[in-house]
Amino acid sequence: MNNELLSFDEWLASVDMPAGKRRILQAAVKLFAENGFHATSTATIAKEAGLSDAAMFKHFKNKDALLEAILTPLFDQLMPNFSEQFVTALHNQATTMNDLIAFIIADRWTFINKNNQVIQILLGEIMSNPAFRQQMVDALTSRFNEVLTILETRLRADQTTSPNITSLDLVRLIVGQLATHFMMTYKFHAQLDDATVVANIIQLTQKAIRI
Repeated sequence: MNNELLSFDEWLASVDMPAGKRRILQAAVKLFAENGFHATSTATIAKEAGLSDAAMFKHFKNKDALLEAILTPLFDQLMPNFSEQFVTALHNQATTMNDLIAFIIADRWTFINKNNQVIQILLGEIMSNPAFRQQMVDALTSRFNEVLTILETRLRADQTTSPNITSLDLVRLIVGQLATHFMMTYKFHAQLDDATVVANIIQLTQKAIRI
């Protein structure tokens, strides 16, 4: 397995599997993202994939198994790969607070853009499934704490930032803005190019943390 994989599409293209199974996964990701998991039937997925119901059930015994097949690589491959690269880059690339904020926002926006359909499915499960929400928290905790430590060090070293702003405040601010722009782009279809989105979030964040 290529440890540089950072999107679901890349993972799907790299894995050896029957063509029919691949088409089912592609169809399910599209429909789950557009309509939600619970509003999508197995018959609709089979039709989108150009297969019979029987052919679909040959690969996946039910819709839950299909959802698991979509989310498993996110936890096993994509999130660990991206988290590791992200933390390494925080240590090595960003030298000032402004650089750090710009890097985080551009880097995260690129990732959620590349995985926008899977992210939409993920958000749906986080909101509706407490057990899955806890699994997500557990998967991110170790790297998240490392990121907070890096951010806290940089915040305290920058004399232009408000002493009342903590690393957790900064993360909440960035995540909130990313989530808002993500919803505007993929749910409400706002016509904003990536450069504009990133620039807007960077500007809002940098203003919010200053004295």
